[in-house]
Amino acid sequence: SFQIHDSEEVRDIVTDEIGIYALTKTTLRHQIHRGIPKHTYRSTNMTDMQCLLQVNPTKLMMGGHQNKLLEFDVTKMTETVIPIKEDGCVVMRSGGATLLACGSANGQVSLRDLRTPNAAEHTFRAHANSLSDMDMQGDLLISCGFTQSAGGVAVAEPYVVVWDLRCLKGTSTVDRARSIHTAAAPLLLHFLPAFSGRAVALSGDGHVALLHVNAPQEKQSVFQVDTQSSMSVMDVSATSQALVFGDQGGHLHLFSPRQNNEPVFNNFSRETEFADQLPTLPTASLKDKNFKFSSVKLPELTNGKWCNELPPEFFKKAYRKPKPIDPELLSTMKMKGPIGYAPNPKTTRRNQMPYISDTLEDLSVVKQYENKCSTLPIPEHYQKLDLHYNKHGSNEELENYNKTKLPGLEATIPNSYCNPMLQVLYYIPPLKATLLAHTCAKEFCLSCELGFLFRMLDTSNGVACQANNFLRAFRTVPEAAALGLILTDTTDPRPDLLALIQSWNRFILHQIHSEILETRKKEKELAKLSKTSPPKGRVNTKMQAVLNGPYKEAFQYTKLEFVTDFDDDEKETDSAKITKEVKNGIEQIKLGEQTFSNNRSVEREESEISQLFAIGRHQLNRYLKCNKEITFKPLILLHNRLGCWELELPPSRQAHSFASIRVYCLVPKATLPCMSV
Repeated sequence: SFQIHDSEEVRDIVTDEIGIYALTKTTLRHQIHRGIPKHTYRSTNMTDMQCLLQVNPTKLMMGGHQNKLLEFDVTKMTETVIPIKEDGCVVMRSGGATLLACGSANGQVSLRDLRTPNAAEHTFRAHANSLSDMDMQGDLLISCGFTQSAGGVAVAEPYVVVWDLRCLKGTSTVDRARSIHTAAAPLLLHFLPAFSGRAVALSGDGHVALLHVNAPQEKQSVFQVDTQSSMSVMDVSATSQALVFGDQGGHLHLFSPRQNNEPVFNNFSRETEFADQLPTLPTASLKDKNFKFSSVKLPELTNGKWCNELPPEFFKKAYRKPKPIDPELLSTMKMKGPIGYAPNPKTTRRNQMPYISDTLEDLSVVKQYENKCSTLPIPEHYQKLDLHYNKHGSNEELENYNKTKLPGLEATIPNSYCNPMLQVLYYIPPLKATLLAHTCAKEFCLSCELGFLFRMLDTSNGVACQANNFLRAFRTVPEAAALGLILTDTTDPRPDLLALIQSWNRFILHQIHSEILETRKKEKELAKLSKTSPPKGRVNTKMQAVLNGPYKEAFQYTKLEFVTDFDDDEKETDSAKITKEVKNGIEQIKLGEQTFSNNRSVEREESEISQLFAIGRHQLNRYLKCNKEITFKPLILLHNRLGCWELELPPSRQAHSFASIRVYCLVPKATLPCMSV
């Protein structure tokens, strides 16, 4: 099916060998059988068209509720206007000769000669009120219509009027017309093309009668169309072997003789040309993760190829040629069975593998004078700024550079190389919330200092702040000094800040993780001791809050209150000896003769840091002799080690552009685990 017009209904259809002509209220549309439109004709003379008739292979006759007929030439695409005196033309029929019958809505029928259609040959009133339908075969014309009752209401006439067109002149209406009564008032009429004097009458309720026009006294063949709505259209095939009826519900009812199950519609019929069927697309659920997009076929192109159609040579399996083994390794290799061992000559860096081309050439080898320095200057936002800080007033210069109202950190104090990472940690919401909520009684706690620093950045309103307190506590941590994270006056004036900041990142995550776990363990042990043990003289029993929150000033830190596994040696307090045991993965704490369950597994300890920056690892150890298996599920903090490889410059003076240096700086070195918790 296809659409003829956007808003107007189709009022008549005429078929030909090429396609169909469809008439709407104001247009005439020609489309081929597949539905592709050939042309659309519009005219100012087409105001309210109703009927369409093909006079010959090159001409069409159109009529409607207007005082003119239109003769259209399909080859020249021109129209000829024929004025009429009747009240329009709603039905148009031809008997096969040169005579054309035009029926108006008021029940009047006019006969015109197709050779001279401007003047009507005969005009007569077929029905008193209005005309419903008519058909013509040779010199016979049949019609049905409505009459007017006494109350002025149009009533369908229960008969078919048969007109003999040869007896129109000089005879009365009784001699030239006769009526054939039907069981129901007919609404549509049609002659059977294969039989002479046979017609079909269809009523609005689906009653069908086969009439003998030349012998009205013969019995009529009657049957009923099973429909739930009124009938609206009817047609007969060219062979008269099939009758089709259409109702207002959109259904077509096909009838044929009982002995003919496969009727022939046309004597010289051809295969019906239908539109191309659209390819059916595969269906898949929105949650189907295994659906292949390649299963949806692309439409065929008239010329060219799709971009994703790769040539066949791209689908051949090609293996990368292995790099030849260093002759130094072969000379020092010692064979033990099928395995050879050789010391590492350390000619390449760790995790460094040069790309080898098809010709076994090392593409990473830079030829001499191959790189040329670019004349492009360094962008302004990459240049180093010399800022001057004012100790006694506001730093107006900083305010000019920072117009975002985002807090910053001043880099005027030692060890301020960690300021960028401090701001990175500040803009991680889960980590920031954890540190803001953390407080403990430890003197130099980096987690507390970070929380205080983040609180100051929140209230700074864009003013630059200093991390003096944090850096002061940072310098007191022994692990930081052991890792070389504290810069002093004796340190190299140009340290490797890239490696330094990465080591600082691993250290600070491990330190925060340890401090958070230590505080939580102390809270749990203190809560258990306060419930099960009698109050001691050195323990403040008035403390009502946990350590990870506000507490009273009278609280004094003692080793007894914080019994944890961080103590290296066993401590004795008031003759109470503290020992620990692990049973079934649960830690048991003994204080004197009393035993407390820690209710936690010692295999894994998690904090907000491990939840953000760690992944779980499943480790299985199996002993081959006894088939014993031991499973570990530790957490590993990850970091991506980024940095630039050292540029190997030739002895000559060779310069590198700023863009090439930035490219080398973004080359990742490795992704290694930071620590296991």
